[in-house]
Amino acid sequence: MLGLQIVLRSCRAAQKGSIRKISALYITGDKANENYATLQPYLDFAGTFDEAASLEQSIASRGLDISLESVFRKYQKYQTHHEQLQRVVGEREAVTKNLKELTKKGGSEQQIEELKEQGKTLRNDLKGLKQALYPIEDEFIHDFLHLPNRLHAQCPTGDQEVLLYRHSLPGSTSNVPSHLDRKDLIHFVDNNRYYMMEQAAHFDVNAMQSLGRYFVTKGDFVQTANPDFVRCVLLEANATPLADYHMVREEHLQNKINTAYLTGGAAFESYLGAMTKLCVYPSVLPLRYVCCGRSYNRAEAQHYGPTPSLYTATQTNAVQSFVATQTADEANAQLEHILSLAIDFYKALDVPFRIVYAPAACLTPSESLRAVIEVYAPSLQRYVCVGRISNYGDFVSKRILFSTRREKHYDFLHLVGGPVLYTTRLIAALLEHNIRLENCRLVGASSSGGKHTMEQDLQQFKDLFT
Repeated sequence: MLGLQIVLRSCRAAQKGSIRKISALYITGDKANENYATLQPYLDFAGTFDEAASLEQSIASRGLDISLESVFRKYQKYQTHHEQLQRVVGEREAVTKNLKELTKKGGSEQQIEELKEQGKTLRNDLKGLKQALYPIEDEFIHDFLHLPNRLHAQCPTGDQEVLLYRHSLPGSTSNVPSHLDRKDLIHFVDNNRYYMMEQAAHFDVNAMQSLGRYFVTKGDFVQTANPDFVRCVLLEANATPLADYHMVREEHLQNKINTAYLTGGAAFESYLGAMTKLCVYPSVLPLRYVCCGRSYNRAEAQHYGPTPSLYTATQTNAVQSFVATQTADEANAQLEHILSLAIDFYKALDVPFRIVYAPAACLTPSESLRAVIEVYAPSLQRYVCVGRISNYGDFVSKRILFSTRREKHYDFLHLVGGPVLYTTRLIAALLEHNIRLENCRLVGASSSGGKHTMEQDLQQFKDLFT
């Protein structure tokens, strides 16, 4: 088990003392001397403001404090100054061209000097316009990047979730002992440190590997291994709140605004680096990937506090899915495909669970729809999230330039994905339902059924060194 106590202590201090005034996703020219632009997102101004009604609905349903009218006024101001700058650029290019032609033809010195003076004046005008445009551009672009994705037609716009699927109803028992009472299986220190023992440790690994294998064999997914660290530019591209993950302190950081964050390999953002500036052929679509690894999202656990437990732990083993399609309809079909595979897994465990569409207010700005897999937690007397699948449309792809080529056109891909399993919360719920972990049926388990004894696992570890 990874202990993060020392790292987190220093990272919290750094995060409290740092205020981000500029974006890593979009850097204006006046800031390019100290920071370089890692990525230049595709900004669809016309397409965004042409569908203002649906965007207004998305902003209102999410409860965001954003004035679309104010952003549009900033856009008009930016556009006016940008057109003026482009006009001066055109005039300067014309003067330069005339000067070259006049020099070749042997024009008079007076004509040449007049063109040179005109060129100097335009150069100074251009420099002044650029300096005037930088703050206007900076203010508008960053407000524009804060605009959310449009909502999916199936996304609930009210305060309540919409039930999509349910397997068995929870019992009416009360005063159920907490999973933390199982001292033989769990040693819990705090939200950042806990230790699985005996069958809990076996299940923690076996459940993750079994579900990953099931996605590969039955779902036609390709298993990948992803980095545990993600740069800030990718978090911003996914509109992920930076407070969701722990910032890493780096001694030699070249780009000071593009810091690294500890996300874990089983995080959606961990896939984005490999997809950035990638153009694929339509024949390889849909791309289906699955990854088994760690997840260090500390925001989701806040919903199940304030009492610390495995439900509030900030790290867990997880299974992450990632799918890219060419069209919105294909993305909808892939989301249903992922949910179908997840249902098979949780039904085999015979634990009360359900799948709901989360209301718009719970979504991140990049999500258009979120399906949440929830298992009933007897000690909390409520359902807890053990997985979630989101539809992002082409919102994220435009920001990371992830596309496919169709004849002479480039289409941005539609993305679907999310963690389909958080093992830590699932183990907590299973223990509270008095389900023996060693007797759980895991779909996708190996031929031995995943029932390895501790002696067998220990022997396999020893064999690595013999």
